[in-house]
Amino acid sequence: MKKILFVIVCMLVVSATVFAQRGNNQRSPEENAKQLTERMKTVVNLTPEQIAPIDSINLVFAQAQAKLREKANGDFASIREDMQKLNALQIEAYGKILTNEQMQAYNKMREERQNRGNRGAGGNGGNRRGNNN
Repeated sequence: MKKILFVIVCMLVVSATVFAQRGNNQRSPEENAKQLTERMKTVVNLTPEQIAPIDSINLVFAQAQAKLREKANGDFASIREDMQKLNALQIEAYGKILTNEQMQAYNKMREERQNRGNRGAGGNGGNRRGNNN
């Protein structure tokens, strides 16, 4: 009985440690692209023919974003405009592949992700675009 309890406690400690470190590990651009493609498969309802081109777009843009973040060296305000341009190009590329309904679903997914990221930021919810002060 003591051995079973000891094993359970060890597993809990290991899982807690892994969970705590998870936030510190950044995913590679390739992992980010794959994750976005997987999410788009279900949320946007990609057809089998759309998966490969969307995956390619996601990879190219994830790599470009990673380079911009690296260039920023923690000063994300310095790359905000470049990131916005990059995002606009990505949406334009999606527009050539996705249907209108799929684009609406993508925009809704993106909006929800932005709202989730702004939650708890205080003030106006962290929405920098809405700041006119």
